[in-house]
Amino acid sequence: MKLELITRVFEGISGARKDGGAWLFPEEVEVSLYVSLPAEVLTLPKVSRVLPTAELLTVETHRGERFYFAPEDLSGVKVGSTRERDRGAGFVR
Repeated sequence: MKLELITRVFEGISGARKDGGAWLFPEEVEVSLYVSLPAEVLTLPKVSRVLPTAELLTVETHRGERFYFAPEDLSGVKVGSTRERDRGAGFVR
């Protein structure tokens, strides 16, 4: 993805905030990134921080992992909610 498109996508995520050049995502908003590799698509779940620059996309997860990719390798973004009511197992309280 182009850097401008990445920025527009992140601007549209409810709960996302910008800290300097980085985008921060709270745990309540589940953000997953899809990265195109030569033989497969890698899914990066539970993204907490993304620092997009023209040369490098630095991704950190809530699990403490850190990944580095070229921005053009990012092929998609998934946004979901992890609110308590969305995680129920069918039991009534």
